[in-house]
Amino acid sequence: MVIVDASKFLSKAEEVNSKLGRLFASSLDPLLRVLGSGSAVALDDNKVQRIQELICHVPADRLLKYSAAFDVLKDAGFAICGRPSNPSMHFIRFDTGAYAYVGLDERGADKLVVLEPGSLHHVFDFHWKSSNGSLQTLEKVATREFVKFRTSQRSPPFNDTMPTDMQFFWGESESASSGFGRDDHSTKPPSLICRFPVEKAGEVVAEQWYQYSLDGKRSWHNIPGAAYLLVKGVRKSKAGWVFFFRKCNWEPHNTKKFCFEVEYPLQALAVPAKPNQKWARNNGTPSDIKKFGRVISLH
Repeated sequence: MVIVDASKFLSKAEEVNSKLGRLFASSLDPLLRVLGSGSAVALDDNKVQRIQELICHVPADRLLKYSAAFDVLKDAGFAICGRPSNPSMHFIRFDTGAYAYVGLDERGADKLVVLEPGSLHHVFDFHWKSSNGSLQTLEKVATREFVKFRTSQRSPPFNDTMPTDMQFFWGESESASSGFGRDDHSTKPPSLICRFPVEKAGEVVAEQWYQYSLDGKRSWHNIPGAAYLLVKGVRKSKAGWVFFFRKCNWEPHNTKKFCFEVEYPLQALAVPAKPNQKWARNNGTPSDIKKFGRVISLH
């Protein structure tokens, strides 16, 4: 249970503005209504979360103006800052090359493994703003992504070389003040990860949330609206059997329309690598996808 001296918070705020909320609406009004005015206000978990969210929406200049008052809440364990808000996704680059993945050695320990001839990389920039209008207040706000598979990554059309993890966290960052993070969705060589011969279409679906932490990564919360579905698999298309990847907004958690989808002829990618064969490693452009397949959707 969190205990807050709400009367002291109000007193410190009124030292700065003696007419606080009496003549005009104040940005502190929602917070004051929840806090009350007692000298020892006990807050349950739901109220703590509500108050923290209200703090994150107080305009940054008000946080500075009433800094002495907000120090009272800081002493009670609240983070005095904004949080990531209004997220958006942007496809920026297509890369190829023999990049390293985390695999296992004969003892089961982590080992970097390079899969030849290489892999295809779909690179995205994930942008956000600050809930209080200032990215600078996100300096100590951590971010990461959380991915959870609905079915095993080893479900058809994939084979047993895919990881067994049903969920994982990735891309942890110490600060959200830059307003963006980079996300690389790679496609490993189908010759290594798919079942052959292909007998029927199939896909694996994962749920992706981008998250933030206000307390030094002790607890994590989903960024509102930062939810996507990741789909990869094999299907029949005009080009025959194709390998495809799709990343789209996940309704109802994310109603901001976004859909990126590509497909690659499976026959061209399913041939085992020749000795010493490697795909050229590069930082490409979106149009480079045409060298391997085609874009189905980008909006």
